[in-house]
Amino acid sequence: MKTITDKSIKFLLKDAGSDRATLIYLVYRYENKRFITSTGQMIESFLWDAERQRAKTDARLVKNKRERESNETVNAHLERQRSALLKVLHSLLLAEIQLSNEIIKQHLDSALGRLKKASTLPGKPITFLAYIDQFVEEAQSGKRLNSKSRRYAPITIKSFAKLKRILERYSREMNQKVDYPDFTIEYYHKLKSWMTDLGLSLNYIGALLKDFKLLLKQSHSEGLHTNMIFQHRDFKRMVEEVDNVYLSNDELNHLFNLDLAKNTRLDRIRDLFLIGCYTGLRFSDFSELRPENITHNGQILTRNTIKTGERVSIPLNPNVLSILKKYGGIPPRTITNQRMNNYLKELSQFAGFSELTEVSRTKGGFRQTRALEKWELITTHTARRSFATNAYLAGVPTISIMKITGHKSESMFMRYIKISSEQNAMLMLDHAHFQ
Repeated sequence: MKTITDKSIKFLLKDAGSDRATLIYLVYRYENKRFITSTGQMIESFLWDAERQRAKTDARLVKNKRERESNETVNAHLERQRSALLKVLHSLLLAEIQLSNEIIKQHLDSALGRLKKASTLPGKPITFLAYIDQFVEEAQSGKRLNSKSRRYAPITIKSFAKLKRILERYSREMNQKVDYPDFTIEYYHKLKSWMTDLGLSLNYIGALLKDFKLLLKQSHSEGLHTNMIFQHRDFKRMVEEVDNVYLSNDELNHLFNLDLAKNTRLDRIRDLFLIGCYTGLRFSDFSELRPENITHNGQILTRNTIKTGERVSIPLNPNVLSILKKYGGIPPRTITNQRMNNYLKELSQFAGFSELTEVSRTKGGFRQTRALEKWELITTHTARRSFATNAYLAGVPTISIMKITGHKSESMFMRYIKISSEQNAMLMLDHAHFQ
């Protein structure tokens, strides 16, 4: 980033042609972007010196003494904000933090004392660990909503509580404090190394750090602290693509036709799992379907998803309709996700899904590769991945599949589906370019 100078910072009138008092904006241009915020000061345009970008105070130009004194006060406020912005920008430059309008606004509001007051008892500031407890409690009760003004999903709330337990353990074992003044980039790296030494997977650690960053940012916005370390470019979530499996249409048909008359438990698990495979819904959604979700004479399934609240409509596979009819129009009775994952492995082994599959993941800081039989890797999430991959292989437009899976970008979707290089080549054969 280039050296910051006064020339980059300007004060401009919101409406220079107005015949009444108008707001004065503080404007900063950087990297082909523009940060603009209200100074809270107002002035009539004939009292504004556009060249100096200040209110006029020269007695020759402003005869009225009271107006001159008022303008001097306005200029004092402008100078305070200009000075604060310069200090903020230099601090961000030294910290090597990537600039954005949001980051500049947060820092400037903090420097000018504009942070929202926190809802804490006088003289008793809330600690970070206590804030997590408060956050979880308010999220569970519905008092606190997410960025989309919806209730937090139970699995998300559990992840915040999990972060608290990890931080408490880190504090005990490493004799480290866990509060706002203690969080530095060194703290972040030491915590990450400690979790790695515990043997946790990279994606598990990444999820914890994502929640850590979110809660630090949220508590800052509520005025609980002024530590902006969560904005540091190195304070980020790590994520890696893990080799997950999917079931092909042939394997799903085999599962659908499997004779499980002598095992009602696995029969119910099979039917519930197949509903997920044919609809692309998450476990929390496909296990809670109701007759009213089936519309358009049994052709379309429509529901609001639990995790995102988005409304999805899915064309129904005849196998799904057959399963629902078997249970009187509703899915078979559900169980917990963990128990279903255990039963799915038993079911998949019984179905003969024994193909050896190499899986790689980073655990304890080391990249591990193992060859496992396919049944060992099947979980409730395999259903959603199977739906997306099979639809893609069948030539369904990517954008149509993403409408159901909820992926926001095609690049994220392509990382999600699982096709081999050979399958990709076969798909390309149908393209006119290769005819």
